[in-house]
Amino acid sequence: MRKAFTLIELLVVIAIIAILAAILFPVFAQAKAAAKKTAALSNSKNIGTASMIYSTDNDDLFPSVYDGGNSQNHGGDPIATLQPYIKNMEIWSKYRQNFDKTGLNPDGTVFYDKNDFGYNWGYEIRGAEAMINEEKCSDGGLVVGCGGRGGKRYNSGKSNSSMANPSQLFAFGNTYDTPRQTMGGIDWFFDSFPGGARNNNIYFTSNIVTSYADGHAKTVPYKGGFIGGSGGTWIASPKNFDSRVNGYCADPEATINPFPRSGFPMGSMKCKDFLAYPEAAGVVWWTD
Repeated sequence: MRKAFTLIELLVVIAIIAILAAILFPVFAQAKAAAKKTAALSNSKNIGTASMIYSTDNDDLFPSVYDGGNSQNHGGDPIATLQPYIKNMEIWSKYRQNFDKTGLNPDGTVFYDKNDFGYNWGYEIRGAEAMINEEKCSDGGLVVGCGGRGGKRYNSGKSNSSMANPSQLFAFGNTYDTPRQTMGGIDWFFDSFPGGARNNNIYFTSNIVTSYADGHAKTVPYKGGFIGGSGGTWIASPKNFDSRVNGYCADPEATINPFPRSGFPMGSMKCKDFLAYPEAAGVVWWTD
């Protein structure tokens, strides 16, 4: 007599396999995410170390950035400047591999297939005062109207000695920015974000990988939000306000002169006061 599975036995086996798959697949997904985070931490550490070595070779100054013209091919200066110290472009774009591809996200927003790590130009990049100094024009005149006069805007890199808390100041971090390559929090961070007003949609379930001005790297809990409703300005920030201030201000007590842009605070103010802009403007933070 031939032995074979009965229908009941076959269904039981299928059910067991389905239960095991339901149990194991989330575990595999978590393991994959953990491996990606570990790789990102390693890349971030390497970038931070490269910037430290660069500064020791360049009078203690970190990389500068240049805005406009062909400099946009590198999104500023750091990727090109640090190439001799890194020699591996994939470190910058571990998850978004193609440096030239541009497309659309499912929600219709533009996706820039560029760099995973941005340089800390400051919370609102025209405000600067993080890893770089106040924005200047190459012709020595006012920043306003610089391009119209044929000049280029630039920010020179800061000196390590001018930083009040290098161990708390962000140097590079995960970003969804365009080729400008910045981890700025006001609008810039989300330039090519795939959408969805949930913090868990941000890199590594809202824990972005960051390197610091002293060279170490770790993850930082982040949150997103809007100013002016869903059609307004997107905001990204560390969940802890003190982390925002120390992360984006080379010296929280220093006076900064934000670039005069419509809708943003004008005039001189302390960096720590500028970093309170989202709350002053009535930001609505996303939920987890």
